[in-house]
Amino acid sequence: MNSIARKKVIQKYYSKRAMDYDRQKSRTWKIPQGFADEVTSEMLGALKDFEDKLVLEVGSGTGRNALPLLEKVNPRFVGLDLSREMLKLAKTKMPRSKDRVHLVLGDAEHLPFADEVFDAVLCMSTMHYFESQAKVLALFSRVLRNTGIFVYGDLTVHELDDNGFFERLERTVSKAHVGYCKPSEAKRLMETSGLDVSKLKTVAYRKSFRSLMEDKGAYFGVKSETLQEFISNAASDAKKQYALTSTELTLYYTIITAQKTVS
Repeated sequence: MNSIARKKVIQKYYSKRAMDYDRQKSRTWKIPQGFADEVTSEMLGALKDFEDKLVLEVGSGTGRNALPLLEKVNPRFVGLDLSREMLKLAKTKMPRSKDRVHLVLGDAEHLPFADEVFDAVLCMSTMHYFESQAKVLALFSRVLRNTGIFVYGDLTVHELDDNGFFERLERTVSKAHVGYCKPSEAKRLMETSGLDVSKLKTVAYRKSFRSLMEDKGAYFGVKSETLQEFISNAASDAKKQYALTSTELTLYYTIITAQKTVS
């Protein structure tokens, strides 16, 4: 699939999912804001001193990360997303002050911003859609000021999953993503992109196969039998790494804080 076709798939997926997105995230994490407290706390901790500073969130979606950030830290905020429908929902939640919040329809792989304008860049649950994460990290570094902060959050592969179980699982239920990293791989990518990693935390959580189908498979016409067959054929090491049962599995979300090194 070429780049344009892939982005059309992503846009179509989120245009269909937009109205259910917040409910689905809240259901998965069993908490209203749609993320575990550990994840939100890590994000807020990394950006706690950024009041009145300029923060870019790439893949800002419905604003579920922006809202606690604006409430607790109060930066000047720019949200970039590929989905018009997700941004429309975010707009209904955001503060009315025009000089505090700007939502932009745009492509993260062609960032429409000048060099070194942001004090921080936030990218949550979005990196797995990029054709080259290394190239996108270079773009993030370009728009970051010297010593600016980058906060990464995404689903990650179990460190011992060397047989590609998680990637095959995602390809079974989704046609939108490109690829996921192990936490160590994400850290290494940042370090080779001029970003000095200061903190890494991985949060484990349980997710039902029913929720996985509702969040992903249903939008791509995947039958639940297809997922069940894949799970039933999982190797013993994958069953252990992801604590598979007949109804659910353990997934891993990693959040990393890094700082742009002085050029």
